[in-house]
Amino acid sequence: QNSPYNLIHQPWIPIIRERAGQDWIAPWQITEGIGGHAGNPVLRLAAPRPDFDGALHEFLIGLLSTCFTPEDEGEWRKFWNAPPSPDDLKQAFVKYEHAFNLDGEAPRFMQDFDKLNGDDVPVGALLMDQPGSNTLVRNADHFIKRDGITILGRPAAAMALFTLQTYAPSGGAGHRTSLRGGGPLTTLVTTGNSLWERLWPNVETNDQIAGRAGRAVKSDPVAIFPWLARTRTSEKSTGRKVTPDDAHPLQVYWGMPRRIRLRFTHSDGEVCSLTRQADEVIVKNYVTKNYGIEYSDGWKHPLSPYYRQNKESTLLLPMHPQPGGISYRHWLGLVLKTADGLGVPADCVLHVEQSRHRSVKAPLLAAFGYDMDNMKARGWTISEMPLQVFQNERVKQEIVALTPRLVRAAEQVTGQLTGAVKRALFDKPKEAKGDFSHISDRFWRETEAEFFALLENAKDMIGKAGEDEDVKPALARQWLEKILTPTAERLFDEYASTTDIEFKDMRRLVEARFSLVSTLRGRGTKKAAPGVKLYGLLDIPTPADQAKTAKQIAEAHP
Repeated sequence: QNSPYNLIHQPWIPIIRERAGQDWIAPWQITEGIGGHAGNPVLRLAAPRPDFDGALHEFLIGLLSTCFTPEDEGEWRKFWNAPPSPDDLKQAFVKYEHAFNLDGEAPRFMQDFDKLNGDDVPVGALLMDQPGSNTLVRNADHFIKRDGITILGRPAAAMALFTLQTYAPSGGAGHRTSLRGGGPLTTLVTTGNSLWERLWPNVETNDQIAGRAGRAVKSDPVAIFPWLARTRTSEKSTGRKVTPDDAHPLQVYWGMPRRIRLRFTHSDGEVCSLTRQADEVIVKNYVTKNYGIEYSDGWKHPLSPYYRQNKESTLLLPMHPQPGGISYRHWLGLVLKTADGLGVPADCVLHVEQSRHRSVKAPLLAAFGYDMDNMKARGWTISEMPLQVFQNERVKQEIVALTPRLVRAAEQVTGQLTGAVKRALFDKPKEAKGDFSHISDRFWRETEAEFFALLENAKDMIGKAGEDEDVKPALARQWLEKILTPTAERLFDEYASTTDIEFKDMRRLVEARFSLVSTLRGRGTKKAAPGVKLYGLLDIPTPADQAKTAKQIAEAHP
């Protein structure tokens, strides 16, 4: 091999074009075919794995923010309206091309500066969902088998390496997590019909980057790309954590917690296990060493939402995906700050609302990440939902007050629905074995469109209402009676079907349905009764309370 494989110049990124389908491009080609650069525009990424796809979005946003940084919002809008030419991007990216050599002599992209010594690790271990060493020893790799990924070409190797360093989970003693912890949640603002319109809304200006700088501003490229120098290690006795004051704020995009050196070898006609493409140089193994860079608390990544553990805490912690995926129940903390101030959306989301809403029309929020159980990846989750920008402060605050009520009511209903189905199907529902989460997953999925339609209606109603007029109760009642109740009853009838009634206890089924319907109608005489509690969550009177009030009014005015 005569020259290094450089990730600025090589066509290593898989994409889909408007015509002619899949292709491979270098990063500077992302604007090919747009507007005045007529041709065959790049529509979207087409990585062989969804986690690679997410990581490549972050790679390109980081590259643009680092090398093609708009000076201010005026310059940002200029390139939103008329994207730069590929040649302009290439000229900008070349500034740091020396940091993007994947192979060859040091420095190597996202790899330790030193030649590490140690045992070879199969390259498949770079993938976060592959079975770990303990799983293999216990012969417990039932669903994702060992030895499925044995060869990576250089494009896939670069994707795998960047994905691991960006989302790195706990990896045992001294194997550090990513700058945002293991398996962080990423949220992006996306729109339009081109890859450029999925990336540029999230790119930072110089002012934004400066706003994240520590007390001492570092301008050395090593402060951005840590692999350009020897690793600052984190042994318990001699190492120390890397704080925001120790690095350039752009290092959030280029964090390198793991000490890794890929072993490159010439191919003998072998193809990549992931892309099925041949490459003259391949990777079968790598060497790793523990006690790499350990990032301190206090870093703020502009593509991740954060939360505080309590009102007294000043420390912001990055959010992580949880079992059950991402749905509208998480919408408030991802799009708007929660009323208690504990949930804070990603800076890229807040900035679109504050400064870019007139340019970015009909935006979507893309949220994705690994649901991790410590070192184990339970699954990759991804979701897109309407972003909805609120420019009227009163409308925004009313939505912030209403949304938690709607979500808590939906949580109550889905719990009651699942319990009712189990009572209908089993004599001893508490002892029922199996996973019933598919019922609640489907409930959230089938009420999501109506949730966002209700929010759109709420924006209109609140905007038109007088200052002293509270329309939230009417919206809450509509949510319960028109959306939650019919959905829950329909799903109960489906999951507790009477089709094969001869195999079921009819009385048990009828009693379970009656109990569910009673809850949905707000029946009960005590505050702890499920139905009364449900209406209380929405802060609306039960039908019984409404009837009682109506009777009192009628008696007072015969």
